[in-house]
Amino acid sequence: MASQDRILEAARGEFALHGYGARLQDIAERAGLTHPTLLYHFGSKEKLYAAVIEQAMLDWAAMTSLAVSAAPVGFERVAALVNAGMEFFATHHDFVVIWRREAIEGGGRLEVAMAEHMRPFLDRAVAFLEREVAAGRLRPHDPVELMQLVYGAVSTYFSDAGFRARLSGIDPMTAEARARFRDALTAMLRDALAPR
Repeated sequence: MASQDRILEAARGEFALHGYGARLQDIAERAGLTHPTLLYHFGSKEKLYAAVIEQAMLDWAAMTSLAVSAAPVGFERVAALVNAGMEFFATHHDFVVIWRREAIEGGGRLEVAMAEHMRPFLDRAVAFLEREVAAGRLRPHDPVELMQLVYGAVSTYFSDAGFRARLSGIDPMTAEARARFRDALTAMLRDALAPR
């Protein structure tokens, strides 16, 4: 694995554990590199943090675009988006912790990611939902609130995994538990969105 990739992987883990307060020295050690090598590749903690967010956003965009483009119109695209979100957070668990921590702290360090990735994604999703409602394939609901509800449900499932496990006695990170949650969320959304 290339040095930059090792640094990004180590940084995701450390930022998930310690937030932006993670130490560059700890990230370098976790990556098996020296602190100067880390700085050679990224220059500063701010740039490294931005690179971690950027990589996750690119992965998110690729996964959701592929899933949504493969689905037909109407509710099947909504279901594909839910499934892509579940798969993304299952494979990027460190990122969901970083993202939720940022959300709690106001998201100031995410302004670039929001402007470049999240806002355009939301705008495309809203436009899709509005088109599907206009075509009669989905029942009308506030599309921004709908997207926030789906995001909240999926991200909380992963960010609260430890709490969920202690509360229910079921490991939410197993494939079976994730599928059960995905299916329940999809069924509720179908009930809310499918034309009557």
